[in-house]
Amino acid sequence: MIKTFENCSPEYQITIICFFIFLTLLYMILVIYEGTGKRQRKMLLLDSALLIVIFLITSGLCARQRMFKIPYVILIVMGICGFLYVGMKIVGIHKYRKNCLRENAVQESLDNLPSGIVFFDGNGMPKLMNRKMYQICQNLAGRDIQNITELKEALEHPLKENVFYDVDLKVYCFADGSVWKFSEKEITTTAGDRFFQFLASEVSELYRNKVLLKEENQKLQEMSVAMKELSKNVVTLTREEEMLSMKMRMHDNLGYSVLAAQRMLMQESEADQDIFLSQWKQTLDLLNKDNESVEGEQLHRQVQERAKTLGVKIIYTGEKVWESHISELMDTILLEALSNCVRHAGASELYVKSGSEEQEWIIVITDNGQKTEKNVKEGGGLSGIRKRVEQCGGTLRICAESKFSIIVKIPKEVRR
Repeated sequence: MIKTFENCSPEYQITIICFFIFLTLLYMILVIYEGTGKRQRKMLLLDSALLIVIFLITSGLCARQRMFKIPYVILIVMGICGFLYVGMKIVGIHKYRKNCLRENAVQESLDNLPSGIVFFDGNGMPKLMNRKMYQICQNLAGRDIQNITELKEALEHPLKENVFYDVDLKVYCFADGSVWKFSEKEITTTAGDRFFQFLASEVSELYRNKVLLKEENQKLQEMSVAMKELSKNVVTLTREEEMLSMKMRMHDNLGYSVLAAQRMLMQESEADQDIFLSQWKQTLDLLNKDNESVEGEQLHRQVQERAKTLGVKIIYTGEKVWESHISELMDTILLEALSNCVRHAGASELYVKSGSEEQEWIIVITDNGQKTEKNVKEGGGLSGIRKRVEQCGGTLRICAESKFSIIVKIPKEVRR
């Protein structure tokens, strides 16, 4: 025969009573948990009814009324089923609340944003503002923002001791070094409600790059102006160099023509008349033409022809100059030296000694003419040659102590 609750030993009765008391507490927790959450009303009523039933059973067991003459095994099965039910319900509610958004979830999410954001309703009252926007408004106005009008006034007239407004870039520079840009947007919901959104985005890095770019552009403009001035100077220097070259050629050709005419008259030879007339024709043509450069082999050939006409023998000693720009400059110097050695010293031989050091060429020009005065005044020819040498980064020195000589030093890498 199956024992009832009354026939059980006191130990079994106390165990069953404690179990049902614990089950009653669980149902009370379940009802309270459901009452604080957004659950369906029918489920809350069902669980409340079960709580009442469990409470009545527990009260009857505690009073040990005779109505509980049912087998104790059935009581145990009822308690286990009730325990499993309440356990599953509590776990289900916990999972539901864990997966659902809390009431302040939106506010917490906005507070974690690096940007500032605030929403105003259609009446201009703030509905939602994150922590970053609150800090920004404090810096802008020095107080809390109560409505949309106060925020607009703070943006138009920020506190000067805290914020600098860049009119060109339309950004706000704060005392901590951060830079913020504000944007306004109107939002209309599907229900027709209007909201105004103000967003503050940090643009510190972009602002610094913009300022740096502006400074670089200013420097480039200054460099552009300087380059234009340099271009003008280059044109002027080029023109002066061409005029100098023209003057030197005029000086050489006129001096050579005069010496050739003098030589022909002294010798009274009709055989040199053609050469004499040809030279003067070249000189007159030069006066009527623009400056034409003579370079390379043509210049060297002109030196040899002039030496032959003036009756001067050029004797080269030392190392041979291989650099074309230095050899051209040396031939230019020889054209002037040929005329000078015949005109001032009556020389018949011109000595050209060239040698090189580690970084420069040294050229010494002397002749076998008469000794000249110690104080030699440079005329247009020597002055022009000196200027050409100095333009190449070299030096020209005239020595007249024992005999007249020209000493020229030219770097191997000539400056242009």
